[in-house]
Amino acid sequence: MKLTETTYEKPFSPLTFRNELFWEVSPERIPQVLIESDDWVIVRVFEYGEIQDIYDVIKLYGEEKATEVLRQENLRPTAAVMAYLFLNVDRYGKYNV
Repeated sequence: MKLTETTYEKPFSPLTFRNELFWEVSPERIPQVLIESDDWVIVRVFEYGEIQDIYDVIKLYGEEKATEVLRQENLRPTAAVMAYLFLNVDRYGKYNV
């Protein structure tokens, strides 16, 4: 599911208030970024967010969208582990036993 301006004027998400995750975005533009740049937001949260932020981004965009995005990205090691733990995304087959 892709958020659009017609779907949500300003998406209600605790991520709207997490300025430290979106340091290069002015705080008043964060709701717009959540609508327009969903792929970027998902990766950013998995790479720099806290556990609750990851839950929030999955809730905001859905498991299917988050999984699709994370499978295409070259994630930092910690983010790759989080993608596996939360969504069973194992792009390189490192966690298969």
